[in-house]
Amino acid sequence: MSGFLVLRRGPALWGVASAAVWRLSQRGARYQVAAGTGELTADEILGVAGDLAVWPLSRAVTRFWPETALGLAVFAGRPVVVIDPARPPQALGLEEGETE
Repeated sequence: MSGFLVLRRGPALWGVASAAVWRLSQRGARYQVAAGTGELTADEILGVAGDLAVWPLSRAVTRFWPETALGLAVFAGRPVVVIDPARPPQALGLEEGETE
């Protein structure tokens, strides 16, 4: 499988390399995505984008962005943060009070 799985968590769009995804399941109103060595939580799965152009984060972004990311892309006219599945951002984890 190639490309990127694009998902939504809150108002933000996130992308993870499809090759890193090894399980996708729905848990109630949420989705659990097993990628890399961890689990990601999503509100919605938007699809697989086979041709995302990923641009590295600029110094200006990394100065204010507290999480690790592989870059930025555009999907359906909206910005996507492309993540490193080995170091997923906290925003893609369960929030306090949420259950799996």
